[in-house]
Amino acid sequence: MRRQFRVLRGLWVVRGYNALLIWFFLAPGIGQAQELNKENKELNIIAQPAPAVESVEVGSGSGTSHTATILSVVAYRPSDSSASGAVSIEEQSSYDSALGQFQQARYLDAAKQFVAFLEDHPHSILADHAWYWLGESRYLDRGFDDAVTALTTLLEYVPASTRVGAAQLRLGYSYHELRRYPEARRALEGVLEVFPDSKFAVLAKGILEDLDAQGH
Repeated sequence: MRRQFRVLRGLWVVRGYNALLIWFFLAPGIGQAQELNKENKELNIIAQPAPAVESVEVGSGSGTSHTATILSVVAYRPSDSSASGAVSIEEQSSYDSALGQFQQARYLDAAKQFVAFLEDHPHSILADHAWYWLGESRYLDRGFDDAVTALTTLLEYVPASTRVGAAQLRLGYSYHELRRYPEARRALEGVLEVFPDSKFAVLAKGILEDLDAQGH
């Protein structure tokens, strides 16, 4: 009975996380380019990928089939005009459209649009946010492998992003759904280590307790 209670509590924690995390990031609204520019300048954050060139394969999903897209994680080049911190009308519109699909729970369409955004604007100041919402979109559409790819890319290439805490927690959830329990544990313990006093830590502890109870 106690084990059943822990499992049920774990489900409640997951649902609570979904609602809390989505509300937390969507509440300010989707027109956030100026705010992001200000935050990044104040914190001296470069919102472009780290100096490395690599390709990742991430699916945007297509009904019951799997559609994969190759995205190039390009190196940050200060000479790029797009690296100045400004957000063009075109890229802001593209990002807002994708986020709008997410807000309407059209996760498949949102994922496709975030993939398109990242292909067209890999250096955008909004790129880390797009990687995060791509991961969320695929997770909520049960594309857990794709969620892992998107979130891992964000964590590896933009470690100073304001999305890191949420991405680390969602990564743990994604591994948990895939029954890759050692990876889930490492991701969740990482949340406790880096964000010990955050709401993310509270949710991570709940899932870690359930992993302990189930012997994982």
